[in-house]
Amino acid sequence: MKPSWMCVLLAMTTGLSGCIQNSQARPTLPYLQGDTFIVLGVSERVRLSVFKGELDDSSWNCTGLINVANVWSENKFIVLKLKPRVGTEDYGIGQILPDGIGGESFVVTKGVSVPAFHAHPGRVTFVGSIGIFQRDGRFGITRDPSITVDDARAYLSRAYPNLPKDIDVDYLKIVPANGGC
Repeated sequence: MKPSWMCVLLAMTTGLSGCIQNSQARPTLPYLQGDTFIVLGVSERVRLSVFKGELDDSSWNCTGLINVANVWSENKFIVLKLKPRVGTEDYGIGQILPDGIGGESFVVTKGVSVPAFHAHPGRVTFVGSIGIFQRDGRFGITRDPSITVDDARAYLSRAYPNLPKDIDVDYLKIVPANGGC
């Protein structure tokens, strides 16, 4: 998918890595058997970008020039419909805007810790939860155990009644990036 002129202008003026239509799943949309979803807990309302990547023995490598999702948390969760990626192929959170567009940002660069996760074909997978912290004027990401798989199940049951009730768990890995996106 080619980025729109608005996205290119936004990237040029704000330094965003990429821009794409919002891929966040909506509770009102019909879902087909075999669709692939991930559920991510995020304690704060932040905007984040998800990129395709590959995980080797020691690092995460961004393989996408443009993000596959540019989304924000709602009620502490992000629900994304994605194409399956398993094995060494996965997704990573390559950018976080804690205060939304126009504010400060966390952007993946070489050596920075990246949350990476799989999207299992035809499944709804809870990949865990992340928290954002700031140290020495820079943002970082950490796992947040305060949002659990039981919280995700309750949220999906309430907000996404059309999704399957059986939820897999495959926790994200936080690994150093081999470069930026």
